[in-house]
Amino acid sequence: MKNLINNNNFEKLKQNFLIFKNNKNLIYLDNAATSQKPDIVIKSLVDFYEKHNSNIHRSIYDLGEVATDLYENARQAIANFINAKYEEIVFTSGTTEGINFVADSWGKENIFSGDQILITQVEHHANFLPWQRLAQEKGAELKFLNLDKSNFLLKNLSQEDLDKLINSKTKIVALTLDSNVLGNIWPDDLLERIIEKAHSVGAKVLLDAAQAVAHKKIDVEILKPDFLVFSGHKMFGPTGIGVLYIKKDLHKNLRPYQLGGSMVYSVFCDKPAIYRDAPNKFEAGTQPIAQAIGLKSAIDFTNQNINFDELKKYEASLTSYLIDKLNLIPECQILGNIDMLKKEGHLVTFYIKNIHAHDLSAFLSKNNIATRSGNHCAQPLFELLSVESSLRVSFSFYNTHEDVDLFLDALKEAIIFFEKN
Repeated sequence: MKNLINNNNFEKLKQNFLIFKNNKNLIYLDNAATSQKPDIVIKSLVDFYEKHNSNIHRSIYDLGEVATDLYENARQAIANFINAKYEEIVFTSGTTEGINFVADSWGKENIFSGDQILITQVEHHANFLPWQRLAQEKGAELKFLNLDKSNFLLKNLSQEDLDKLINSKTKIVALTLDSNVLGNIWPDDLLERIIEKAHSVGAKVLLDAAQAVAHKKIDVEILKPDFLVFSGHKMFGPTGIGVLYIKKDLHKNLRPYQLGGSMVYSVFCDKPAIYRDAPNKFEAGTQPIAQAIGLKSAIDFTNQNINFDELKKYEASLTSYLIDKLNLIPECQILGNIDMLKKEGHLVTFYIKNIHAHDLSAFLSKNNIATRSGNHCAQPLFELLSVESSLRVSFSFYNTHEDVDLFLDALKEAIIFFEKN
């Protein structure tokens, strides 16, 4: 299956996804919510439970040792995938738990009254609510990088503006790499300059890569975050597994998020426990073993088949094609920077005037077309834009231009139907 993306052999690659064989008329356009799973991932889960099922680490028998090796091999594969060190990879249940981990473990120890937490106005609730609660509990200030509503990009900042925004009071900057509503919201080199400025004043940086990891190469040595989070289920892996990257320099002074078995070395009645070294220190209890193994299979599939440069071109071609057709519909309003989406987009979010997005999505579902409707767990953004709800189409490599055409035909039917009724 080598380099099928480079050969533009999308149909052959799609054959690895059994859901499309079992649902022959399915047009799946909800990849930003969760991706479909290739056969190799599904088989890896079955294989583990049929042949190797056991708990890990202290199981001193063959099954347990094999399970431990499989689990830790998955950690190494993920570390390689984002160019991190083995011990910098912590397994979580997903992006949401990873961010809550950082807010609770690092935040409660390092954020105090008068400090500042910087996020954007476009964050998913998962990267908004933990920081909002922490700010409220600690008496800190939650500050925002503002969205320019005229072009759907974050407002670019001069160095002077950046110096005022990020200062000695700033303790953490938590940012999404790609918005789950707008796509890429970063102009020019703004993200790079923000990270550099944050580190210059001693602030930490968390990057939410949930929407980016399946579409572009993530390299923590280039991005230079202190924390980075993503979910396996958005990148062809199982649900219930996520990754939290924690820069090695932070391990010693970072308290565990949860306490219990596996993460502790010695426990005493009359003095504090001694924790194990990272990453075990940050993984209490029985971990998502099968899911981690499944995520490794998803990464193996990606490494063997996907060239991210070619993927970017293909998904952008689908995005551009859809945008051009939507622009012909007078009632349609697209949310997002059109030029950016056509250049490197993998989703398009829009609304049709006077028709609720839920009604549109339900109508499309009758045509076996899966889309996402609502506020996409980004209520502050929708309030800012004065938009009630929207419909989102999000692509992966197994989508085609024919999918887009069928979607548009059904959308036009829906508009006619609701206008008459």
